[in-house]
Amino acid sequence: MFDSVVRSRRSSQFLFKALLDGASLLLAAGPVLGLSVVLFPVGAEALPWDRDMARQQSYQANEITRSPAEGTVPVGHKPWRLSTEEAEKTLKNPTTFNRDSVWRGQRLWSANCLTCHGKLGVGDGPVGAAMAVPNLISDLYRERTDGRNYGILMNGGSNMPRYGYKFSETERWDVINYLRFLQGRSVEGMELPKN
Repeated sequence: MFDSVVRSRRSSQFLFKALLDGASLLLAAGPVLGLSVVLFPVGAEALPWDRDMARQQSYQANEITRSPAEGTVPVGHKPWRLSTEEAEKTLKNPTTFNRDSVWRGQRLWSANCLTCHGKLGVGDGPVGAAMAVPNLISDLYRERTDGRNYGILMNGGSNMPRYGYKFSETERWDVINYLRFLQGRSVEGMELPKN
């Protein structure tokens, strides 16, 4: 028993001495190390955590993914083969026009459509003027069918890239319901956003 106490005391003395020696070494070398970090800050750039979300290998904003390998179909994917004109004639909006759908559509609109079409759909977004974006609130666009709007969302328009691949089928109809809300169709509990 006495031997183990002595051994334990010696090991703690050894540990204390090692810590003391290490601390004095750091105190002596500290100014040199500090000066080298100031003069040669190269090491900080090489650290792995200097990467941010903008410099990643995933998709960038509005980037279209590459095509899948031949003969494969993504899980849950429904191939889109209609032209805008065919969509106009055949598609009907299956999503009920209600507050929930319009609210979901507003969130998607704000994230994807606002930059060109603006808050109220009049084409006054930050990019809208440069691209001659049309006023979607005008009578011409009010009279278009939901099927045509769905086709344009899927296929793109004159200046508009296709956006349908970014959304689920329900989300596409939610965006169209929100467009109808902007065009004057009322829904209980929601007001048009202020410009």
